[in-house]
Amino acid sequence: MKSVRLILGVVLLSCGLAMAAETAWPPIGAEQKPWTRWWWLGSGVDAANLTKELEAFAAAGMGGVEICPIYGAVGYEDRDLDFLSKKWMAALAHTTREAKRLGLGVDLTTGTGWPFGGPQVGPDIASQGLFRIQEEVKGGGEWSLKLPGKVIVLRATREGGETVNLTELIKGDAVHWQAPASGSWTVLGLVAKTSIQKVKRAAPGGAGNVLDPYSEKAMNTYLASFDEAFRGFDAPWPRAQFHDSFEYYGAEWSSDLLVRFRQRNGYDLLGRLEDFLGAGDVAQRVRADWRATLSDMHRDYLSTWHDWANTHGGLTRNQAHGSPGNLLDHYAVADIPETEIFRHVEDAQIPVMALAASAAHANGRKLVSAESFTWLGEHFQVTPAALKEAADFLYLSGVNHLFFHGIPYSPNDAPWPGWLFYASTHMGPHGGLWREMPAFAGYLSRVQSVLQSGRPDSEVMLYFPFDDLGGDEETLGLYTIHNQNEWMHGTPFHRTAMELWHAGIPWDAVSASMLDKVKVADGRLVLGDVKAKVLVVPGAKWLSVPVLRRLLELERAGASVRFCGTLPEDVPGYGNLQENRVEFQKLKESLKPAVAEGELMELLQGLDVLPEPMYELGLRIVRRTTDDGWDYFVVNRSGKRVDAWVKLTRPVASAMLLDAAHADRHGLAEQQDGKIRLVLDAGESVVIRGFREKQDGKVYCYQVPAGDAIEVNGNWSVSFSDGGSEIPAGFETTQLGSWTTQNDPRALAFSGTGTYELAFDLPTVMEGHLLLDLGKVGETCRVSLNGQLLGSSFFPPHRFDVTGLIRKEGNTLAVEVTNLAANRIADLDRRKIDWKRFHEINFVNIDYKPFDASGWKPLESGLIGPVRLIPVR
Repeated sequence: MKSVRLILGVVLLSCGLAMAAETAWPPIGAEQKPWTRWWWLGSGVDAANLTKELEAFAAAGMGGVEICPIYGAVGYEDRDLDFLSKKWMAALAHTTREAKRLGLGVDLTTGTGWPFGGPQVGPDIASQGLFRIQEEVKGGGEWSLKLPGKVIVLRATREGGETVNLTELIKGDAVHWQAPASGSWTVLGLVAKTSIQKVKRAAPGGAGNVLDPYSEKAMNTYLASFDEAFRGFDAPWPRAQFHDSFEYYGAEWSSDLLVRFRQRNGYDLLGRLEDFLGAGDVAQRVRADWRATLSDMHRDYLSTWHDWANTHGGLTRNQAHGSPGNLLDHYAVADIPETEIFRHVEDAQIPVMALAASAAHANGRKLVSAESFTWLGEHFQVTPAALKEAADFLYLSGVNHLFFHGIPYSPNDAPWPGWLFYASTHMGPHGGLWREMPAFAGYLSRVQSVLQSGRPDSEVMLYFPFDDLGGDEETLGLYTIHNQNEWMHGTPFHRTAMELWHAGIPWDAVSASMLDKVKVADGRLVLGDVKAKVLVVPGAKWLSVPVLRRLLELERAGASVRFCGTLPEDVPGYGNLQENRVEFQKLKESLKPAVAEGELMELLQGLDVLPEPMYELGLRIVRRTTDDGWDYFVVNRSGKRVDAWVKLTRPVASAMLLDAAHADRHGLAEQQDGKIRLVLDAGESVVIRGFREKQDGKVYCYQVPAGDAIEVNGNWSVSFSDGGSEIPAGFETTQLGSWTTQNDPRALAFSGTGTYELAFDLPTVMEGHLLLDLGKVGETCRVSLNGQLLGSSFFPPHRFDVTGLIRKEGNTLAVEVTNLAANRIADLDRRKIDWKRFHEINFVNIDYKPFDASGWKPLESGLIGPVRLIPVR
């Protein structure tokens, strides 16, 4: 922490609480710091470069890495190591030993690329597609088909119930049938296709078939190769195994499906083949049972992997999104459920992204991770401001353990920009974001230290009606982050979750299987770390008999259960349909006098469910309960400055404000009439630590202007270093602006650091609290005043407390500004330098088309200003 504060610290003792930063912020270790996905291109790694990169990660304030082996770089094939080979395992052992020495953690993808698969996956355990056959054949007609796989069932039927088994006519991979002369026939069949997919972005030694994601047997066979590779492993094991999002494309069948289907649903799927392939209510019900069976089988597949990792002393991280099943149950299998953010930040994503946190909370898990910043913008153009916004948004969704996406391993001798991954925000040394990374890592670490402390403080338990999703489609739909607007947005669950979000009422989702574990204590619904005041069922159309029965049990045990909208209409699925419908109606009648139904906010009245008033100002929060009070993480998403007195729903005697962007800036909030004062610019965030007992200390410095600002002008001397393609000539200017406007082509193409130096006097003595505001900076900066390092700033606003450091005469200011790598990349493409040399997909743009930056306009770079001194109070 001392080295971090040396870089990040701002002299704020005159404004903040007179205590060390350690007493204000929870302890920060490896898990509180941000981690990164670390692509091993070709696994072409060596000990010296592994150590070099791990040391750089530690120095940048990061907490750990997730190793993901992928395809290699062109021209370096002689360095490639086959996945799980002895040499590869030796590289892993060196990595985990060095990471332990440096205080870093290491996670490992249980495979290469994605999803799980490899050379050990034969056709018998590979993912299987489903080829459907439904064709009309006139009497006396001929029908033929070249079969694309193993026939599950193949028959012809006609009115009256006559059936002909066509499997006896199969010869090799083809079938030919002459229909009887009379009547009209329908040929129905299912064919399992395998292998249907190869591992995507596989590393050397990892290429092969994708694993069957619905088979425990397949998983056990797959993991046997890892057991063999790790036998005798004499280094620290990875902390956790990682499973990427469900991208088992086209996987709709499994060898054990028919048996599992009958066990779960009580009837034979092939006995309802016409319905499975048909349309109408019964068809939808049969397919719903098929989908629910596959959901259970994928959960068991994940559980097998999870139990294996736990047996070896490791944890699991899983991205459940993308599966065709109950995402909430699939997230819940993992020790660390993981969501992701892809391309953009939008409030409407919250209901889906929050499922990972809900699963963690329901199981009492401390960590909720996220793949962060994937394709947040075009290569080399993602700004620090965008990163901060995306990180805060992830935190608001319940995440507290960020993984950058990401940083590729790149050896010292690789020409700039080094080895790269095609779909990332470039967080590493060659992306323009690295020089002041400790400032960003410090911000994230402090926020995560708070969000990993205490327990979630949710008011509402929100039922996740999986049975209401899909059902109409003939093929298996996938519930991804990327297409959530198609399967989630507009549903009653989404509308209810968003209404709670906009009202400032924290909630956690609960699945049908989770309801069995819910207990009632003093009227609260208790599940893991969740203690909710009410269970809301959000307009579910279908509810199973076990769920209805459980809701009635909870209500009779003293819990508050509310149906938003109306009571459900019917039971889902086809198995035991008539018996279930009779029981459903009985339970529904029992519920009617006991359980209220109607509009959400009306339902919550009288239940002590209190919205946070600050939401009306455009502020958004995460709230957690602690032993001595409550912690709030607050983000201003209003788009405008907020200076207001706000009332907290929790009864705090004192509140301390902590600015996570500056470790030493904290103090007691101003309070009056039961409210506290908050001052936040658009996009700014703050932590509120509320205490039940009165606290003593100095008041937080709100940095509110207390007089006219003075613009710092003069003759700036500008010099360049630490970059390329070429170092521009230095220059002097009295007018700040982007260095790309200089009459120097080297400046136009330069990415690196420009140092702005100024000697200045003041027209008058400025006493009291004083801020140095740099205005617009492109993009990160490090500042010294009168020979004293003030610190670094990664994202705006770029402000430094200079109280007591300014003299009337003889001041010297040095501002080191580092821009993004975009201008240098564009220069390489304009000069047609061949820097994109990677196997498989090579390097594409955000639209997955060949990348070409030659037409890019230069990004503003340098100190743009205006630079001002602002009296504050």
